[in-house]
Amino acid sequence: MTMLSAEILQPVRTRPAVTVRRRVRPRPAAEISRMTRYRGGTYSHTVDTIAFTDGTTARTDLIRLNPNIEAYSLDFTGIAPMTPSRYAVDSWSALPNLRAHVFEAEVDWILRNSFPHLRTGDLSKRLRAAGYPLGRGNISEHEAIAATQAAIWHLTNGLELDTRPRNVPSRTVRTTDGVIAEFDDEPELGGYTVDITADAPSTVVLQKSTDGKSWRDVASSALTVAEGVGNHRKSLGVGATIAASRHGRGRRGHRFYRLRAIGSATIGEIGFSLNGSGSYRNSERTVHLYNYLLAGARRARATSTAPRLSAAGASADAGLIGPFRLSFTNSAALSVPTGELVGSDGAEISGPIQPGTVFYLRPHPGTASSTVTMTVPGGVDGFGGRVLTGVALDEAANRFTPLALAVPANLVVDFEISWGR
Repeated sequence: MTMLSAEILQPVRTRPAVTVRRRVRPRPAAEISRMTRYRGGTYSHTVDTIAFTDGTTARTDLIRLNPNIEAYSLDFTGIAPMTPSRYAVDSWSALPNLRAHVFEAEVDWILRNSFPHLRTGDLSKRLRAAGYPLGRGNISEHEAIAATQAAIWHLTNGLELDTRPRNVPSRTVRTTDGVIAEFDDEPELGGYTVDITADAPSTVVLQKSTDGKSWRDVASSALTVAEGVGNHRKSLGVGATIAASRHGRGRRGHRFYRLRAIGSATIGEIGFSLNGSGSYRNSERTVHLYNYLLAGARRARATSTAPRLSAAGASADAGLIGPFRLSFTNSAALSVPTGELVGSDGAEISGPIQPGTVFYLRPHPGTASSTVTMTVPGGVDGFGGRVLTGVALDEAANRFTPLALAVPANLVVDFEISWGR
């Protein structure tokens, strides 16, 4: 008869399994109980008009809600209510326009790094530090709002702000008669620059054309150069390249221009300046801020990491649950009401935890689950906040434009940790 030892007969003890469930929730810096949107004013000093690459235009302004909450539109195709309408604070996932769902990190970065979260003076300093040529003056409020709204619509609706320089030809062609520059529109030129290599004194003249076939010399455009290599600049008289002038619609130049060399000269790189208009169809500062915001938003997406608490290899043993490892972009504050968080050395953790830090949960006696709350403030320069949205509550609310509130919101994530047999 085979005898089994007492050790073999004893039941095998197994460690309780540890599971983690995550719940993300935005938390505004101050509680917002209700909001009301009124019809926007027609003569607001912050109203602006922007042009897109498809030729359409749109008016922009901050959407001002009562009580004292500012917001941006999250859907270009939405409509504004004609009468006072109630709005509720909600999360990004509540947006009806599904295209916007994957761009929360980008929109959050834009809201934190533009107006009104940053004042125009601070915003201008950042643009200059990033290398954008603002000149001596600061960006204005209506330009900052226009650029911010355009950047958000680019993400949520795929609209492209027209950022093409008007003084740069869309096409250049070199022929035996000179260099032809073709523009998308009909700019009025104020001057030109040209690189010239000449074996003897020569002359360069600017010509204009409406169809690219028939050419006429531009008055006082001739440039005489000496023998040698150099870059030359020629200013044109006011109105020298005007083709037409219509009341209320401004002056119109020509679509085609040609630089023609007379003598033994070779034309190299060419450039043009405009007369009586900006270098872009939109304000130059609006264009610069638009490009700055989208570049920053792309970096935010590329460098941000979704909050995750890894419990791989975690177990419940000797009054400790763990180990856990936090994955996120920035440092975060962790709190647990039914226990303490300790490091690998057993010391209690009191300050922010860096991404990748290993820690343990020491639960209070008698508890079989705890909730660890991670809070990330999402500072101006940082990533990881959340966008608070405004969703209309009235009839036909699905037709009203959803809003992105310009209100700082912390990222708050609840990790529900449970263990048991």
